[in-house]
Amino acid sequence: MKQSNLLNAQFARRLFRTAFSSWQLLAVMLIVCMNVAVGSKLYAQSNTIAVKGKVMADGEPVIGATVLVKGVSTGTATDMDGNFSLNVASKAVLVVSSIGYETQEVPVNGRQFINVVLKSDVVALKDVVVVGYGVQKKVNLTGAVSSVSTDELEGKPISNVLEAMQGTTPGLVIQQGSSTPGSVPSINIRGLNTMNNNDPLVIIDGIEGSLANLNPADIEQISILKDASSTAIYGARGANGVIIITTKSGQEGKVQVNFGASYGLRKVTKMVDVLNPYEFVMWQQELDQKSFNYGTFDDLEIYKSYTDTDYQGEIFGRTGNQQQYNISVSGGNKDTKFNISYSRNDEKSIMLNSGFAKDNINAKINTKINKWLTFDFNARLSYQKVKGTGSGADDNQSSATTSVNARSVVFAPVEKLISGGSDDDENVNNARYTPIEILNATYKRVSRFQQNYNAGVNWEPVKGLKFRSEFGYGWKYNNTDQVWGVEATNNSKYGNPGMPQALLTKLINKNWRNANTVTYNNDKMFNLNHRMNVMLGHEVSSSYDHKTTMTSVGFPKNMSIKEVLANMGQGQALPTDTYIGIKDNLLSFFGRINYTINDKYLMTFTMRADGSSKFASGNQWGYFPSLALAWRISDEAFMKNSQEWLSNLKLRLSIGTAGNNRIPSGSLETTYSLAGSGDKHIYFNNTSSVVLQRGKNLSNPNLKWETTLTRNIGLDFGFWNGRLSGSLDAYWNTTKDLLMQTTLPKGAGYEFQYQNFGQTSNKGIELALDAILVDQKDFGLNFNFNISYNQAKIDKLPTNKIWQSSGWGGSLIAGIDDFLIEEGGRLGEVYGYKLDGFYTTEDFTWDNGWKLKEGRVNPTESGMKVNNFGPGSPKLKANADGKIEKERLGNTIPKITGGFGINARYKSFDLSAFFNYSLGNKIINATKLASGFYSDTKKDWNLNNEFNLSKRYTWIDPANGMDMTSKSYINEFGSDYAINRLNEINAGASIFNPASITQIPLLDWAVEDGAFLRVNNISIGYTLPKVFVQKLQMQNVRIYFTGYNLYCFTKYSGADPEVDTCRKTPMTPGIDYSAYPKSRSFVGGINVTF
Repeated sequence: MKQSNLLNAQFARRLFRTAFSSWQLLAVMLIVCMNVAVGSKLYAQSNTIAVKGKVMADGEPVIGATVLVKGVSTGTATDMDGNFSLNVASKAVLVVSSIGYETQEVPVNGRQFINVVLKSDVVALKDVVVVGYGVQKKVNLTGAVSSVSTDELEGKPISNVLEAMQGTTPGLVIQQGSSTPGSVPSINIRGLNTMNNNDPLVIIDGIEGSLANLNPADIEQISILKDASSTAIYGARGANGVIIITTKSGQEGKVQVNFGASYGLRKVTKMVDVLNPYEFVMWQQELDQKSFNYGTFDDLEIYKSYTDTDYQGEIFGRTGNQQQYNISVSGGNKDTKFNISYSRNDEKSIMLNSGFAKDNINAKINTKINKWLTFDFNARLSYQKVKGTGSGADDNQSSATTSVNARSVVFAPVEKLISGGSDDDENVNNARYTPIEILNATYKRVSRFQQNYNAGVNWEPVKGLKFRSEFGYGWKYNNTDQVWGVEATNNSKYGNPGMPQALLTKLINKNWRNANTVTYNNDKMFNLNHRMNVMLGHEVSSSYDHKTTMTSVGFPKNMSIKEVLANMGQGQALPTDTYIGIKDNLLSFFGRINYTINDKYLMTFTMRADGSSKFASGNQWGYFPSLALAWRISDEAFMKNSQEWLSNLKLRLSIGTAGNNRIPSGSLETTYSLAGSGDKHIYFNNTSSVVLQRGKNLSNPNLKWETTLTRNIGLDFGFWNGRLSGSLDAYWNTTKDLLMQTTLPKGAGYEFQYQNFGQTSNKGIELALDAILVDQKDFGLNFNFNISYNQAKIDKLPTNKIWQSSGWGGSLIAGIDDFLIEEGGRLGEVYGYKLDGFYTTEDFTWDNGWKLKEGRVNPTESGMKVNNFGPGSPKLKANADGKIEKERLGNTIPKITGGFGINARYKSFDLSAFFNYSLGNKIINATKLASGFYSDTKKDWNLNNEFNLSKRYTWIDPANGMDMTSKSYINEFGSDYAINRLNEINAGASIFNPASITQIPLLDWAVEDGAFLRVNNISIGYTLPKVFVQKLQMQNVRIYFTGYNLYCFTKYSGADPEVDTCRKTPMTPGIDYSAYPKSRSFVGGINVTF
């Protein structure tokens, strides 16, 4: 341990020295900036004339266009009609510019009136993408890079940019596994490369960040880097792909103000269909014919007229609303440009007592200090407040089976006529509360604040040679306050049921980075048509967390939630859990060479070396090279005859590596903690003493980098001058030395250890198409389509098979191992038992009880616990040897994903529609399974509607309410009569009797097809005539109406097929249980430019 600490100290000193050197360079450059005298030029006033003019574009006047005199600071801007006037020298040259148009130089030549027509800057807006530490033209890309422009985000009132990106890019899979307010969808690029963290790296204006903290209206462009040619420059962080966000910057010209506002309504799309009051009391009659909790059998018909309490509707059925506002101010001159924006998002969610609010501020400034020195600065602040609970178990519950969401499905829709004890799971307080009572007694507030700052200096002493030094700092906190009242503590894992409890969690993260790069660009190498761009860089970063968790129980019963928060000392404090994280330090050196010959033959080579404090000496450094080649075939002389129909054809090939070090800092160290309330203590004089005990993690000094080797071949194509364009890519990724958390034997003294083992591979094909179907002055129609196929494989494991348990149902589910990890298999392989209908009277003989005939298999071999085993009990399929064994039931990871959409315009109207789809996966409908049996012999719980009387096998004789399988019935009527009566009444039954199971294993009946096609969004807009809005001193006004999640085509019987509530481990995806349901929303809004 001393050696490890010494290594860390040495690494930290080296890191500090490097950072200090970088700071020295930065300080010197800043001092130079502060002391540079900016020279001014004298403007000769002789031979001046008054010039008037008008600036037009696309047949319309350009408002706020900048008109400058070349070489001097004199200038003006066009008015609402595009007019300008200026006193200039008769031989002066005017420089006319505006955002989105090519800058033009217009000689005056003594003219007193000048008309200027600007052309759209297609290259600037469409053909440049952001890559690691720079930008490149699309035509010169050698790697697999997709981009999402601001056009695809503009005008969409979304709180999270991922909502707009879903299905838009091949290989980018975004899954909104939970609709909980403030939740962030899961993201992966080109499938799952590892069995650990598969999240891509997100870079926002050069700083690592989160898409959840970003205002979509601030985004200028999104680049998705997929292969090693583009991601290797990020080394340790790029193994799972990189998403680069560029926010909007100020442009030279008149100050422009943009304002947007929207208001929308939300409503739940679908909930679980359960038994109505009459069906429910008939189900309770199935369980108990003697208690008369809901009346005598002859009186049960009255429940057909009962209005039930729909707890799902009570909790999730309200109409939510959302309000969004954003405003930005941008502008500048040729030396200084700025952009400042603010946005506000408020949401009353569909779940009772839940909501979400977010504020964002973004500021960017770029100033030219002199002709060779510039300075840029950006700041981004985000504050979020989340109210209410979400999917799954609450933090004081050990299982989601007792959560409000799960209970809202199965809670009795009508009250018992006879009061009695509780049949609540794990309930030791003998009280039963409705889901509404529990929810109203639950308080949860989450507040998150994040701030990021980045400052950079660019020095270009000579043309083609540029130095850049930048420093970034980030700080964030995440505070969660939770209180549970009397009604919400019956099943608490903290004990003390029936008394209020509180849990306060505070998490702080601080991080900083310093990056320095030098770039050399030569567009005329060897006086030939050779271009070379070389970039060398160095980066150092550091981050650490500080977390405190305080728990108090046993507050007086009469204390309200506010009183608990105000008087935390009134409760019994459990040991406070404090974590001061070990710093995550990273030292990096990197470089990239782009070489182009005749603009046809392209080469990119990158190299990055990363040193991480997460690994011990000898394993700290990882080296990640990549090479990419491209050939612009369409520019070859032998393709000249095809230029009329072929506008672009480029072949790309790349290979390279990237790394992964995403394990907790401190995995090298043996950690210790104070014993908690559930641990063993040492007593002196009958008094418990503080005990220092070893932590759960066993240190591993042999940990090393997880590395991913990526190969990619791609083809970019365009036909008929770009009317049809697209790309086709095939890739093959191999990841070795997986960083995995492994469970240790009980005798080891520790629970787990991080180790390197195994290998996975990931292959796939991607296709993206864009078609301009109609492009006329008053009418346009575009179509886009993308599809991705991905197939992952586990190549190597230290053991042949590893069983994993999703643990979604706690102890109520028989057979905890429902996922299998094995060599040659895939992640997401589901195993369970296949249902073979149900047993009938033909499978039994009556001998003072139901006896299974020889040759019939007993379902208890699966671990299923049965009740009243006999006719109507579920029958499981046996193998060729007559044994019941687990079988593969499918895979929960989609093989095919994609989306398609249209964009149309007609005069001032615009229309867009987008659809996304997923194919080739299964979903474990755990909600259906959990509401489909006699759970642990607990009465008064409801069933899903697949078990209504018209479908399920029933034991109840409708003539008298007696159990036809019981001894009393058979003794009264005889076995032959009972058998015939059972056969008669259940002639149309299609599913087993759920009363026959008290603990159920995973059955294929609950593993369903997860394929879907979703109408993601449809939007219609109208732009007001400029003649009208200019009179109101505005440049542009657009109103729109948008519908989200309008319909989902699927065979899945659950609430929604796009769901994943798995939390225990990433190796058990595709579970649908206790989920926050999805909603459908309709939003109207307005965007105004001043």
